[in-house]
Amino acid sequence: MSASPFLYPSAPHVRRHGPTDYSTYRHYRPWLRDEFCFRCVYCLRRETWAFHDSDFELDHDVAQSVSPELCKEYTNLVYACHNCNKRKGNRSIPSVSEVGYGACMEVIMVGADSGRINALNDDGTRIIDELSLDARKITAMRREYIGMIRSFEKHDKPRLQFWMGFPEDLELPDLSTVRPQPKGNTKPQGISVSWFEKKERQELPEIYE
Repeated sequence: MSASPFLYPSAPHVRRHGPTDYSTYRHYRPWLRDEFCFRCVYCLRRETWAFHDSDFELDHDVAQSVSPELCKEYTNLVYACHNCNKRKGNRSIPSVSEVGYGACMEVIMVGADSGRINALNDDGTRIIDELSLDARKITAMRREYIGMIRSFEKHDKPRLQFWMGFPEDLELPDLSTVRPQPKGNTKPQGISVSWFEKKERQELPEIYE
């Protein structure tokens, strides 16, 4: 089966981690990187496709300007690329924790329409419109990524593993040693299933969708 670089999860996201009480929401970054598999929840762009760490940011489901009291709530934070975060701004769109984006929209992976994104319901239409996920340039880039990854599947497995795999070892956060430590963690068991721990147990898949 071909690898799918733009496959949205079909079910709402269930949080694996529960850190609390950081002094600023930016301290949650390593937790959110692991939580959302090192990619943007909105467009599925991956860290391994980016030039700089600053290409990825922490976004608030409910904007700070709307509900400042939720600014440091872990469950109100998601991992997003700079472009999606900027386009979203303080808009309200369906939360990845409430709806499965794969049930709302899909990216065409084959044929002449490769790279095009389709809305499957009203929530999908809102997400696509608010984030301009069907913009000509974004659609063209998705098409290029899909074609490139299809080529790597046939001719270059190491490059396929790079483009569809996890960040390098040193970039996988060891959440058991993250500093500063949160004062509390409502889901400490999540650390044992983090991607770093899976790597240590040699359970990390070569690619992920």
